[in-house]
Amino acid sequence: MNPIKKTTLWALALSLFALVLWACGKDSGEKTIANTEGVSTKVQLELHYTSVPLMDSLVIDCIGADTLHLVKSPEEHSLELDLFPHDHWKFLAKIYANGNLMQKGEVEARLEAGKTEEINIKMRPLAGFIYLRIPLGFGNPVKIAYGQMELESEDSLYTYLMEIVDSDGVFHTDFLALEKSYRLKITLFDQLDNNIYQVEDSLYLSPDNPVPSLELKSLRGKAAIAIEIADNTNLEIQMNLPASRRSPQKNDLVITEFLSAPLKTDSSQYEFIEIYNGSIDTLLLGGCTIGTGSTGSKAWEITVNDIAPGKSLVFGDTSASTPVAFRNTATWGDLTNTKSSIVLQCNGTILDSLFYSNVQDSATVIPNNNNPSKNPQSTQLNQRLWQTRGLGESWCMGVPTPGSPEGCF
Repeated sequence: MNPIKKTTLWALALSLFALVLWACGKDSGEKTIANTEGVSTKVQLELHYTSVPLMDSLVIDCIGADTLHLVKSPEEHSLELDLFPHDHWKFLAKIYANGNLMQKGEVEARLEAGKTEEINIKMRPLAGFIYLRIPLGFGNPVKIAYGQMELESEDSLYTYLMEIVDSDGVFHTDFLALEKSYRLKITLFDQLDNNIYQVEDSLYLSPDNPVPSLELKSLRGKAAIAIEIADNTNLEIQMNLPASRRSPQKNDLVITEFLSAPLKTDSSQYEFIEIYNGSIDTLLLGGCTIGTGSTGSKAWEITVNDIAPGKSLVFGDTSASTPVAFRNTATWGDLTNTKSSIVLQCNGTILDSLFYSNVQDSATVIPNNNNPSKNPQSTQLNQRLWQTRGLGESWCMGVPTPGSPEGCF
């Protein structure tokens, strides 16, 4: 046979073989699509877990006809998924907090074509930890330099050092075993290594309470000072620190957030002003007003008796959309949408004030939303910059967070 003809025949045969393979692959692909089109199952995944501080992420693995690995924000308790029908789907959910695996849950389910399934995953704590924030007050008036927390169980002793974050002292432990009792001792020191505050308590970590809610409301109290007179002789003097309930002074209370132009078509929005107690004392609010001025109808009487240290207080308008807990003034005027003032005063003394505008022509003008009809936002103070709160750059615009320290900064 002619070599050229032989080569041509081989090429023709290979081409026909390739064509057959292509046709088979094409038919196979069309059959797969035909079998799956319109038969997916809608899955409503509900996650039940305990919200704890320092939550990092929510991880979900769906294993069945396919494999999905999802990393979500811990706030997402509900997810909607489109999955192929399969007899054995497994859903694994994990919560990471404090840098470790905190809670875990899993469930198996059979998904049928064309149906909507509601699947609940109940998470169970694997371990616990202790997280405690201590308000040190703006400027740290007690002058706390460092602190330590001792934690003792039947078989272990742990020591943790305090971190100073903004105006708070923060303690948090590593992961701790559940179903155990722990004795807690917190000691705070000044720059001369003097013990200026100490508290002891005991607690029990359980699956129902893996991260106990701990709070030191005030650092005020009695302090014992030991003065060494001579060898083996000590004189102990009781020293009363300032009272824990008092009238506010300058820089104790600051305005931290306001919303002057809520979206009228959104029934969940309302005008509000938020203030924050940056001191370490409970402040008495008798004789205090807040409003767009310091006199007359522009000053609205505050009806709440006091505000605890490190806490926020919200004043809202009188509309039905305002939560009852935020209606804390006897009357309410109107926060002008474009530009105006906000003044906080107590017993005739202005403690904090600001001027806001939707047109920024000065560094000392606090920004305000310049397009409320499309993107209503509140103005929020970065509390780390409380000393420069008179500057516009210390504020930002973001989703309203009345009563919460979280914000756009």
